[in-house]
Amino acid sequence: MTAVSFGFPPAGFLGASHVTMGTFDGVHRGHQALLKPLIAGARKAGAASVLITYEPHPRCVLDPDHCPANLTTLDEKTWLLEQLGLDHLIVIPFTPQVAALSPAAFMQRLLRGIEIRHIVIGENHRFGHGQRGDPAFLRRLGTRHDFTVEATPILARGREPISSSRIRRLVLLGQVRAAAQLLGRDYVIRSTVEHGLKRGRDLGFPTANLRISPNKLLPATGIYAVRVDIEDRTFAGALSVGFRPTFGSNALTVEVFILDFDGDLYDTLLIVWFVQRLRAEKRYASVPALQQQMTRDVENARRILGIDPAAGRP
Repeated sequence: MTAVSFGFPPAGFLGASHVTMGTFDGVHRGHQALLKPLIAGARKAGAASVLITYEPHPRCVLDPDHCPANLTTLDEKTWLLEQLGLDHLIVIPFTPQVAALSPAAFMQRLLRGIEIRHIVIGENHRFGHGQRGDPAFLRRLGTRHDFTVEATPILARGREPISSSRIRRLVLLGQVRAAAQLLGRDYVIRSTVEHGLKRGRDLGFPTANLRISPNKLLPATGIYAVRVDIEDRTFAGALSVGFRPTFGSNALTVEVFILDFDGDLYDTLLIVWFVQRLRAEKRYASVPALQQQMTRDVENARRILGIDPAAGRP
């Protein structure tokens, strides 16, 4: 279980630790290439593995007009890091005061609370006021505070580095298969089910309306084949991100029809994995025409996913 704490750690908070820092939005393949050796190395050395991250994304404070939507909410990020075996996640509320800290002042506040033995960062990582903190700065600091520094090369796919911004672009275009290649898994939403208008039930396809966290990045509007984890079982699903144009709605909703499932899901946590975009959102001339298309969507989702719910998680 990953322990989560908020703010700069108090004096003596953690003993011997291997540490990394950054936003880690998406916990994508590039992040995993850094985190997995960090966690394994800490375990081998009998130290704690620690990720220091920020909330909100620093750009939302430094350049609010270009605040990026989150690939992962803090809850999703914590859950993904837990799967990797991280011991501690320290979340520093990113404020103008934190942004104004020099690299030395920032590290001094960390070193007061953590006995840092080893730091692993990406070779392009920068931190502190004016982005003046870099691997060379940390190595100089390490000689005084008895910790080592490892700067890992940036992981690339194709001709571009794997980055959160690159993945955001793909998700915004609905290209979830391409995004999955960079994430190392399908794009995911962890969400509880809330009450909707029950429009899907009237159409013969009862849907679960997902409660979406503020600033969570949603894929392009359209219909998607998805996998849905409910407790220890996995179901196929057809999911809509959109405005229900056939009914003249202007409210964006995310609702999923779960195949071969019948039960009350209100306030239940669903883990929804986006596998493939089936089609764009469209306004239909009549409700029967929409129902016919929904039938085709469900058949396509079943064909693509091939999930047998009786077998549990594949």
